[in-house]
This record gives sequence, structure tokens and C-alpha cells, in this order.
Amino acid sequence: MQKANIIFFYGPPATAKSYVAQQVAKQTGYVYFNLDEFYAKVKAQTEVDKLNKLMQVFQAEPKNYVVDGFLDKKAQAVVFFEHYQKPRYVVYFQSSKDEVEQNIRLLSTEEQKKSRFQRFSSFLQNRDELLAYLKKFQFFVTVDAVQKGLSNNFQQSSDLIIQSIMSFLKPKVLVALTYNNEELAEVYLSKLETELGFKHLHLETLCEEELAKGTPQGKQMGAFLNSGQVVPPQMQIELLRKYLYNDPQQNKFVLTSFPEKYQEFRTFEDKLFPITGLINFLKEGKAVSFSAKINPVLHYSAEGKNLIIQNEDLGPFQSYLTKRVKYGIVIGPAMSGKTTFAKYISQKFGFNLIEWGETAITQLKEKLSTVPGEQIEELTLPMIIKYYKDLFSNVTNEKYVFDGFPPGCEKPEQILQFLNLGQASWVLNIGLDQTNQWIRYKIKSEIDAAQEMTDDDKEKMITNAKAHEEIVKQAQVYVQSQADCKLFKQDTNYSLEQNLKSIDQIFGKRVYLASILANLDSDIYEALKLIYINIAAKYRMAFVDVEQLIAKNFEKLSNDYEMRWTKQNCKNPSNFTPETVMKLVKQYIDDLPIQSRDVLLWGYISADQQGDKQQQEQIFPRATDELMMVEKSLGQIKVLYAITEQPLNPEINDPEWVLEKPEVPPPKQEGDGGDDEPKDGGNADGEENVPKFNIYNYQWTKSEVPKNMAQIFMKVKQPSPVQLEVSDYSFKLIYDNFEELFQSIQENNNHTYYAQIQLQQPVMD
Repeated sequence: MQKANIIFFYGPPATAKSYVAQQVAKQTGYVYFNLDEFYAKVKAQTEVDKLNKLMQVFQAEPKNYVVDGFLDKKAQAVVFFEHYQKPRYVVYFQSSKDEVEQNIRLLSTEEQKKSRFQRFSSFLQNRDELLAYLKKFQFFVTVDAVQKGLSNNFQQSSDLIIQSIMSFLKPKVLVALTYNNEELAEVYLSKLETELGFKHLHLETLCEEELAKGTPQGKQMGAFLNSGQVVPPQMQIELLRKYLYNDPQQNKFVLTSFPEKYQEFRTFEDKLFPITGLINFLKEGKAVSFSAKINPVLHYSAEGKNLIIQNEDLGPFQSYLTKRVKYGIVIGPAMSGKTTFAKYISQKFGFNLIEWGETAITQLKEKLSTVPGEQIEELTLPMIIKYYKDLFSNVTNEKYVFDGFPPGCEKPEQILQFLNLGQASWVLNIGLDQTNQWIRYKIKSEIDAAQEMTDDDKEKMITNAKAHEEIVKQAQVYVQSQADCKLFKQDTNYSLEQNLKSIDQIFGKRVYLASILANLDSDIYEALKLIYINIAAKYRMAFVDVEQLIAKNFEKLSNDYEMRWTKQNCKNPSNFTPETVMKLVKQYIDDLPIQSRDVLLWGYISADQQGDKQQQEQIFPRATDELMMVEKSLGQIKVLYAITEQPLNPEINDPEWVLEKPEVPPPKQEGDGGDDEPKDGGNADGEENVPKFNIYNYQWTKSEVPKNMAQIFMKVKQPSPVQLEVSDYSFKLIYDNFEELFQSIQENNNHTYYAQIQLQQPVMD
């Protein structure tokens, strides 16, 4: 028997409950059901009568309901849940007694006040017992009803409540663009339906079915089509609303034949909700094409929501939706520094470290014990695998690094089984030749450096090397079967400093900066920004508009320069410390649905931006600080674009500061007294063989002019310079030129570029 789908709204009066219920019903297409009005209409007086008549109407008309109100007492709720059905949700409007009473006084007419205070008194009498019962159920959810002060700003506060409720009611909706690879799209969409439970909605087919049914909505669509016009987006959206919210058991959809214009996507999101993502089916080897106008692909690429699919593997799709755990493993022979690198990766890049030392094994034995404070006697490999499989299935958006394989994980099938805890993102293979392995072994074991390797030592190393070779072999098998997993090799025969730099290049981001050092009108600004969005989309970079990000989070930011008076745009990054800006940028990048090694920051570095600045604004922040913090927080800067109207001098030409060396005093005579001078080869602290610092042994320059971004970057990074002169008619030169830079960086990760983009007149006449 079909049952009603019910969402109850429960809470005190004067918390916008009725208004929110009406708006949620409107947005979902559900029937709005006012409980008090229903009781009055059916003349239900007693608790039993109210409950019976309510269940009768839901049985007679099993629709989708938003019920404005809830059962008065726990006893009624128990009967309703156990003898009729459980609701989809009970949404509780939480608010304090003082806030509710204030709202009643400020938001009620004189006639309403008495009634509302009486209802509030009755609500308080039954609330605690009823809430204690409701909190046992997963369908019970709470919203903050007066977070922003309902009586002060009813519209803003109620809109926040609506957004909160719609966030857990809205389904997952992805829009698929199939025209670039229709054959793959057909197979993939079928797999999404059969294997992952997504419902495929072909919008054109839905419109045709609505026309054939002859519904009022279908007739309206027919009128447009018969007159040679397209069905308006608003009408299509209303049709989709009916399908998206109709069945609460079906909350995952993929839309095709959706309008392809950017504005129509905006209309969908304004009227319904932001889509979960865009599925862009492309052929192997193809990339996102350049567009002179913003389109859905560019828009969602900039938001990290353009999922490119080029084969039938569902792994990337599942990873996109679930934000699953990302983990990797460091492998290497004995003495390779495997543990050192695992710890470095953990500390530098925010991975949770999992080791297999005695302490870690003891802790794991305690976690697996059913008796608090005790340990299990034996920890087997199947137990370890099960523990981490369960952990990874219940945790999202976390990163883990394993320091090698656990004890007992030696056979090929065991290695593969452990790698398949979830879906590993990477394996780092540490390489070390036998000579260096023996040298490190002697140092660690405090063996004399001149001692030769014994036959037993050789045998141990050969055995260890063979075991490592088997691990590498199985890791290669695993990586070949996983499209999203990469195998990195790190040769550790060099210095630790060199090795750590190599690790930074593997795990750190590659950063591309576009700094705007010209006063641009809005048209030029947006045209240039679109060029860089095109670059990010083609090369699958994370795109960050730094000023826009600050504007979105402006109320949360603390201004460390608050003592400074400024005429700059208050959302300008230069109004905040580089640490504050990078913390915000890093959080944004980490939260993007699609992660990328490459990051493009638009509108940063900001210290040298033009504007009416006070004298103290020339000092803070310095471009040096911003550049340093980018590399410290994200990774190496690979390309720095300086967008200017006038050439920016990248050379440092400070005048030489010649120091006049004072006359050397005559040598002391015996008996002069005073402290003894340190002898040559020592210093005043008694350290030997340390030459004294002599200021006159160095060359010095002097300057009161702060160094600009180009001068600092050229001096410190020593990049290859690139010069482009463009106007609004030739902005695409920036896009075309970037391919050469990107390919060079792909071939040699040590390459760095400084690109000066000089804007020429005329511009946007």
C-alpha cells in the first residue's frame, strides 16, 4: 500500500515556521498542510480524534506533504510512528525562550499575542519529553530558527532557514554534455543507472511525454512549440521540479538534452539549486576548447565541478561524488629513508601518518579489543585490512600516508589486498643502490667505516632487495588497474635536502599567478579573466579568483591591518596579511570537488597593484611576503604573469654603498690592560677556527625604494622571461602562448617563467 511522504515542521510559534513551510512546499512541489487549520476544519478536539483523522487523510491521499506543525505529545508520536508510518523528516525549529518571547512581542498583532503566548506555554510543557523521544531517530533534524535575529531581519533569517532545510532535501543532480562523445555517453549513462542507481532524465523526452499526456503544463508547452518558439527555461524547470522531488527514494539524477547556454544553467540554479556537477564526455586526447564567451563548461571548470569522462571507468565519478579518503604508501628497501619520507609527507602536506612500529601495533590491538583498556592477543593481517577498510569507508575528505606495509604483508596477493583498502591515490617507491645502502647500514649500526660487507650482510641485503622488487612489481600491477593512482619513484642516493625538494615537487602544487598591476575597467577585467579561466579549463587546473573569494568570506575575515586607513577596495587582497589570504585559498582548494596539482590564482600577487595608496600602504604587505607565503602554503610558483600598462622594471639597480674603512689603531703595548682580543682563528665566545665577521669584506648597496614583484621574483627564482604585448583584440595570444610554457614545465619541473603582459591601446573603444 502506498504511503504518504511526510515532512513535519515542529517548533514554537513566531519562528517563521509557517512561512518556511510554505516556501519549502513551493520549491519541492509538495502539498502544504497546516495542522491547526486541518484540526479546525474537521472539528477534532481530543488527542485521539486528532491523531485518527490525521492518519485517515494521509491514508486516503498518500501524497508528498510539508506539514506545518507536529503532534502535541510523545504518546501521539509513538502511535503515529509505530502504527502508521515514520515520516521522512521531522524538522525542529530550535530557539531560546527569550528569543521566542521577543519575536512574539515584535512580530505579532495585539490579537495574535495572547494566542501565541498560550501556544508557547503549551509547547514548553510537552517539549522536553517529545524531543527526548525524537532524538532517537535519524529523520530528526534541527535548524537554528533565529540565528540572524528573526525580529530584526525576518526575510534574511527565514531565507537562511530555508537554505538549511533545502540542503538536505535537494537531490544530487548532474548535467551530462554528450555531444563530444555520444557513443561513450550512452554506455556510461547506462552504467550509472544500473550500477549506481542514478535516474537518467532526457529533458526533450520529458517534454514530449508531457505534451502527449495533454496536461495543463503540456498544453502550455505545445502553444510555444506550435508557434515556432522554444519552450521557455522556466517552464522546463517546473517540469523538472516534479520529477526531481516526486519520489523521496530516488534522489540521484543525470540530466541530458539540457539547454547548453550559460544563462539557462543560471536560471536552473536560481530557481532550484546548484547542480552537483557537469559530466563532460570527451574523446581520448581531447581537451576543453577555447571559448570567447563564458559557457557552462568554463563556469563549472572554474568552480572545480567539470568532470571530464574519457573512458568507461566509474571510479572518477564515484570519487567526485563521495570525496572519499585519499591515501598512499611509501615503499623502499631497508636504509632507504622510507620512514623519514613518510613523516615528511605527513608533516608538510597534511597527511595522517600510519606507522607499523611497536607503539602503533599496541594501539591497534587496544582499538580492536572488545574490553576497554585491554589488547587482543594476536593481530593478524586480515584484522588490519578489515580495520582500515572500515575506517576508510566511514571517513571522507581525509588524507593518509602508510609507512610501508604492515607486518606479515609479504605475498603478492596480500600486497594487492592491502592496496585495495579503498582506492589508493599514489605509491612512492624509494630507490637506493647497494653501496649507499651498506654505508647507511654501517652508520646506523655504528660499524667501522672501513669494514667490508660480510657474506651474511650481503645475503640479508639481497633478500631484502628481492622482497622490495616483489612489492614494486605488485604496486605496478595495482597502478595499471587504477586510472586515478600514480606510481612515483624517488632516487635517494643524493643528499637529504635534494630528496626533500623532489618530494615537494611530487606532492606540492604547481602555482600560476596572474597579478593585475593596471587600472582596468570592468569589461577589460572580465575579458582577461575569461582568458585565464580558459587556460585553467584546458589544462584542468584549480582556478581561484582571490578577490572574489575574499568578498564571499569577508565577514569571517579578521583584518590584521585594521589600524591602517586605506582608500583601496576593501575586498582587495592587499588589505589582509598573506597568511590570512593563503589560509583562505588553501581551504577553498582543499574543498573543491575535483583536485588538481596545478593551481591558477587570478588577481594575486596584490602588493604592487595600482591605486590611491597612503604612504604606509606602500609598505604592507610586501610582494616578498606574498610570494614567499604562496610557495610555503601551496607549492612552487611556475609562472608569474604581470599584467601592466607600463613596462615593469625587473632589474635591481641600487647604487653601490662604499664604506670608508677606518684607520687601523696601533697595536696594544704590553701593560695597556683591558680585555684580551680573541686570537686569529677564534672569536669572543672561544670558538676556534671561526673567522670574525668583517663588514668591509662585503659589497653593499643602498636604496630607500621598495622592490617590486618582478625584481624580487627575477632575483630569487631566476625564471625565464616572457614578454607579450596585447590589446583586447589579441588577448588570445596569452592563451596560445601558455601551451608552450606548460609543456616546458611538464617536461622539466624545474622550469619557471616570468611573463609580462603589457596592455596596448586601443582597448575596448
